[in-house]
Amino acid sequence: MAYKYLTDNGLAPLHDYGYEEVSSYLGYSARAMWERFMPELAEEYRNRCGKIIGDEMMSMIERGESVLYKGAENALAQLKSAGHTLIFLSNCMHDYMDAHRKAHGLDRYYSGYYCTEDFGFKSKPEIFTEISKKYEGEFIIVGDRFLDLETAFEHSLRSIGCLYGYCKKGELDRATVTVGSVTEIPSAVERIV
Repeated sequence: MAYKYLTDNGLAPLHDYGYEEVSSYLGYSARAMWERFMPELAEEYRNRCGKIIGDEMMSMIERGESVLYKGAENALAQLKSAGHTLIFLSNCMHDYMDAHRKAHGLDRYYSGYYCTEDFGFKSKPEIFTEISKKYEGEFIIVGDRFLDLETAFEHSLRSIGCLYGYCKKGELDRATVTVGSVTEIPSAVERIV
């Protein structure tokens, strides 16, 4: 919908983006995505397209089209009952995160939620420096893109790379351990701990 807006207004050439191309931008903050996708696009058009994308994503959540990976709730419950504190740090927009919190009852599992939007789109490693002071204990970073694991690498933390997400081949090779399913995360945490 956003790309159609750009082509309809002569701001981009017609192009049929496939899944592979579109998914390569998943996991980036809105600002970083536009810098990679169309760095020459004026801020006003980025904002308009961001609103188109955000409105449609929120609409999909409201229609009940948002789903968690099969077994995710059980994995979260296992981690929580084992005494782990779960913290959510994402490049998504705050409203999008809150909609998912509500739609899936995630407050049963997570103790803190942080979005790069709330920190002026600083990088996750920079934000981690700030939020890590609020929690005691060791940290393990879990994610499906190299953007998630940057925090682990920059802060010398252990990490779990999720091969079932949107990573490209080799993207998570530096993770402490990798998993092929969300259901494997609790046992991976226990092995690392």
